[in-house]
Formats: sequence, C-alpha cells, structure tokens
Amino acid sequence: MAIDSTTHLEGRINAHRRLLVELISVVAAIPEARAALVAMAGASETVLDHEEDPGVEPDPAFAAQQIADDEIRAILSAAMARHETKL
Repeated sequence: MAIDSTTHLEGRINAHRRLLVELISVVAAIPEARAALVAMAGASETVLDHEEDPGVEPDPAFAAQQIADDEIRAILSAAMARHETKL
C-alpha cells in the first residue's frame, strides 16, 4: 500500500507536534520558562484590523498567520495541560 505525500507529511507534522508538546511540558516545570510560555500563549502576531488595511479581500498571509497563532496556542495549551497532570 503506497502512502501519498499528503498523508506522509501529515504523519510527520503530527509526530513533531507530539514531541514539541512533550518538550514544552517539561520546560514548563521551570518557573521563569513557564511565565514566558504563558505570555507567549497570550500574545498574537496577527495584524489587527485597525493596524493594517488588507483591502477588499484579505491577503492569504493574514489567514496563514492566524492559523499559525492558533496552532501555537493549541500546542502551548496542550503542553500546559500535560504539565499540570504531572504535578
């Protein structure tokens, strides 16, 4: 059975995400690092509406950045939850 490139890529991304969540949960045990991670979870790199005019149709870069921000928050949230279960 051949695996298409999309499935292969998705599997690799999921593996990276699982490793990253575990690593961040370990780092969260360091109080200074935990504070930085919590701050990062609250930050956003997405340009807000009043900061830049995307035009009639927003540029795909705005959508990609929002997806990235959402994924960062999801990873940090999962890592913090994993850290809390270890306490």
